[in-house]
Amino acid sequence: MDTIYLHGLTVDAVIGIWEWERKIRQTVIIDLEMSADIAKAAATDDVADTLNYKSVAKRVQQFVGD
Repeated sequence: MDTIYLHGLTVDAVIGIWEWERKIRQTVIIDLEMSADIAKAAATDDVADTLNYKSVAKRVQQFVGD
């Protein structure tokens, strides 16, 4: 397993429990540490065989921001 890091991902989200908190968006900063088997990418040297950081970042932003 290899470890892939995605640091400083920012997302504007509605967080909190109080009514006034639920009316505003606040910036959340996320650091991710992901384990993945990227042996195939290392063997083929083909970017298509590795983890797509952009896809991961977009999915996290959608999940947190909604």
